[in-house]
Amino acid sequence: MVAKQVIAGVVAAVLSGCVWPETALAQHAREQAPAAQEYALDIPRLPIIEALKEFTTQTGLLISFWPDAQTDQARLVGPLRGKFTAEIALTRLLAESGLTYRRTNERSLVVMAPSLLGAPRNGVSGSDQDRSRLAEGQPYLRKQQRPPEESLTVIGRAGSNAIIGKPEVERVDEVIVIGSRIDRNGEGPAPVQVFTRRMIDDLGAASIPDVLRYVPQQPFTRAQHYYTNGAEYSQMRGVGGDTTLILINGRRVVPTTNSLALNAFDLNSIPLAAVERIEVLSDSASAIYGADAMGGVINLMLKKDIPQPVLDVQYGGANGGADLLRASFSAGYRTERLRSSVIFDYYQRDFLLGAERELWRNQDYTRYGGLDFRSPAGVPGTVSSLDGDNLPGLSSSFAMVPVGSSGIGLTPQDFVATAGLRNRTGTLSTLSIVPKAERRSVAVFGEFDLAQDLMAFAEVLYTNRRVISQEGFYPVQGALVPADNPFNPFQQPVRVDFILDGLEPGRFEHDMDWIRGAFGLRGGLNSRWQWEVAAIASTEADDALSTVDLSAARLDAALAERDPARALNPFVDGPAGSGELLASLIAPERSRHVSRGRQLSAFVQGELFELPTGAVQAVVGGEWRDEEMVYDDRTLPVNNGRDVRAAFTELRAPLIGPTASGRGDVLAMTLAARVDDYSDFGSTLNPQFGLLWRPAEGVLLRGSYGTSFRPPSIFELHAPRTTVTNAAVRDPARNNGLSTVTFVAGGNPDLRPIEADSMTTGFVITPSAAPGLRLLANYWRIHTEHRVTFLHFTSLLANEEAFHDRILRDTPTQADIDAGMPGRLLQLDISRMNFGRLSTSGIDVEAKYELSTRWGDFTPSVSATWIDEFTSVEAPGVPAVDRVGIANPAGSIPRWRVVGSLGWKRPGLGLSTTVDWLPGYMDADSAGLTGRRLPSRTVVDVQASFAMDELIGTNLLWDDLTLQLGVKNVFDELAPFSEIGFSTGFDSSQGDLIGRFSYLRLSKGF
Repeated sequence: MVAKQVIAGVVAAVLSGCVWPETALAQHAREQAPAAQEYALDIPRLPIIEALKEFTTQTGLLISFWPDAQTDQARLVGPLRGKFTAEIALTRLLAESGLTYRRTNERSLVVMAPSLLGAPRNGVSGSDQDRSRLAEGQPYLRKQQRPPEESLTVIGRAGSNAIIGKPEVERVDEVIVIGSRIDRNGEGPAPVQVFTRRMIDDLGAASIPDVLRYVPQQPFTRAQHYYTNGAEYSQMRGVGGDTTLILINGRRVVPTTNSLALNAFDLNSIPLAAVERIEVLSDSASAIYGADAMGGVINLMLKKDIPQPVLDVQYGGANGGADLLRASFSAGYRTERLRSSVIFDYYQRDFLLGAERELWRNQDYTRYGGLDFRSPAGVPGTVSSLDGDNLPGLSSSFAMVPVGSSGIGLTPQDFVATAGLRNRTGTLSTLSIVPKAERRSVAVFGEFDLAQDLMAFAEVLYTNRRVISQEGFYPVQGALVPADNPFNPFQQPVRVDFILDGLEPGRFEHDMDWIRGAFGLRGGLNSRWQWEVAAIASTEADDALSTVDLSAARLDAALAERDPARALNPFVDGPAGSGELLASLIAPERSRHVSRGRQLSAFVQGELFELPTGAVQAVVGGEWRDEEMVYDDRTLPVNNGRDVRAAFTELRAPLIGPTASGRGDVLAMTLAARVDDYSDFGSTLNPQFGLLWRPAEGVLLRGSYGTSFRPPSIFELHAPRTTVTNAAVRDPARNNGLSTVTFVAGGNPDLRPIEADSMTTGFVITPSAAPGLRLLANYWRIHTEHRVTFLHFTSLLANEEAFHDRILRDTPTQADIDAGMPGRLLQLDISRMNFGRLSTSGIDVEAKYELSTRWGDFTPSVSATWIDEFTSVEAPGVPAVDRVGIANPAGSIPRWRVVGSLGWKRPGLGLSTTVDWLPGYMDADSAGLTGRRLPSRTVVDVQASFAMDELIGTNLLWDDLTLQLGVKNVFDELAPFSEIGFSTGFDSSQGDLIGRFSYLRLSKGF
């Protein structure tokens, strides 16, 4: 886009030391500049760099800041309030700083010290050749003139968001981090989508998963009720929540304790208030980051530079619940050598229960053409005979307990009126559509300059959170009530289906504490090489409580009890016993899970050597890390964890030198390779290759190819072995006769890694004829082998020869031998195994335009993903299944996913709208396609923001006060009925039942 082009030109001007007088070139730049345009500015007294950042935000102009070694960058300037031209504004803003500025073209200026590279104030420096290169926007740098201690700060605009980057300096994490460890300000061989802080605020997001719902490369996200732990994960390319690597400030995290079984990271662990930007790499990157990066990488950059204290409060809710309160306080402190910040965040969300939505109030889905999923249990219950004969004195084998029954002194005659009636009840009315959550977080960051080229840094994140997912009532189906139960009116054993009325709904509760610290040093070896060493330690504990299960033994004992004071009475329309008796039937389960990780990393980065076409850049480094899991108070594995040692390298070589304008190399190649050595798997090598080609000005063609892997997680390998006995299974080898077997599940130490290869190729167009326009398209493909999965026992039995080691049979009897049948089934091992493959491919497209007019700044954009293929082999002997456009319980893959937005801003006021569109697709159930086509879905969000001091005027109350009002899902679009949801009635991967959500946000600076 034009921002990158102009920045490149300004960088060139600064680096070459060219500050020219009123020559023909400067006169042309001045004539092209909107010198007469005035801007409404309100810049408080701030450090120079922060004041210039505010200037870019409020004017849309581009600034490069190049101080000399004596410039005090912490010096305060301002305030500046009123309407000014850009030139007058900068003159007044810099009046006391000793700095000067020059306009280099219509959208950019450079601020510098008069002494920079010997340049006199408003003077001339550099040759005519230098000026020619600068006029073309081509960078020019005479390295021998650049003092090592100097640094360039490029201040520009991305969308409507001020950004600061430092190319070619020690702050590696100030540029786009993911995709490469080699510093870059432009495009890499793989596409990266960036959500800046302003974009996040404009979306009205309250959590990181809220932001990622607008990433079309994520074909589905699960509704919040789906996981009972309240966790939410990324599903890049739909290949699994355990194949998207999550980074914090460019460094990997370990799986969260509530997600050990999935080997995934719960994105709700991190407060959104602490996040400065989110970077999304929609390409595999195991060659750079190691395991878990098959589907992509998400990097969460935390806030580091906070110029003034800010209090931020957001409140919102949906119809019937899901009330949300989020409050944060951020502050920073800096001196000449120290930069630090701290963020306190509090997050609270209340239940939204199923009774608030019509779909879950009544699970009789026959009204939609589906099945009746209401439970046969109810209040009052239903009594049935054991053998199917009529109950004594009745004309039916079943009868409903009379409404209003006390359950005492009943006779069969009391059931005559209800004979043949069954009371069915929906159990989702008490289920939480949105779980209850509370989180307290603190994030601290600091940098300290120990010497000229040596800096220490530290970051600490602490989170305490509690999540409660509410389940349904306690239904009891087919309970045997002995004849001598004191309340049994039939004087013979009967079965009763009933709900234990009087008990609070069951819950899953998780109490989690997480602390993560990263510490390190970074510096420069010389003007060409930088280095960094870092250490990370992370520990999280989860105390979990489940109250959803009844004790079968206690229930049977209470029904068989002869003492009326201690017996359960299922023949009452109401509680079947005292509160103490009912509570004694619950079998609470407590468990403790712990996830620990440590990591050491070091790398050097710089220019390896010079080619005629330019410098070859390189990164060389290594990592060591170990991971440990404690699952249900059991350390996994017994050898106390997994050690991983890695060595990695990256190269970037210009094959054909800079373009005529100097906005990058005409042709460049990137190479990356990584060797990981696992203590329990041995070594694996993964390479990655990329090309960038600029055949014409404003046109970039790029592509990359690499291999990926994911070793089985510690849980998948060493999860405790569990058994379930007395399960009835039909045995196809014995004429589908029923056999009582024992199922074995748990970890499998013989698993092998998942392997994958991926490629992406595409183009980026930023035409100079349309400044601010950016067009992008990418074709991508991912192919995985040896996926770790569960195989249904029916597939085992249908392919017994291939899985004979997982099937245990008794010795065949003589009768079995005579009939040509094997012995009866004894045991089936359904633990995880390597099986199946998955291939997916498609095209991503994106168009963005930044347009500044006298009516304000407009930022229309649209991004979309078209999926050509998503095929998987799920069972042996079964052909690959194409899941595109067909509902699937593992997650539905739509043919298209489109996200569009339109923003408008002018001083004091901003409006934005976002549209998320999903096409219709075919519904399915366990038997296959149902013939029903689910309708398309369009979700529209709107938001308005008001800078109160700009609208009303400055005073103590309105200064730095921003008000935001927004509505997500304006038209209250709820997920339609779908049989793929079975008892829940909707596709939880492509919709939810929250509906319209309104919110108010206040942000006050001090």
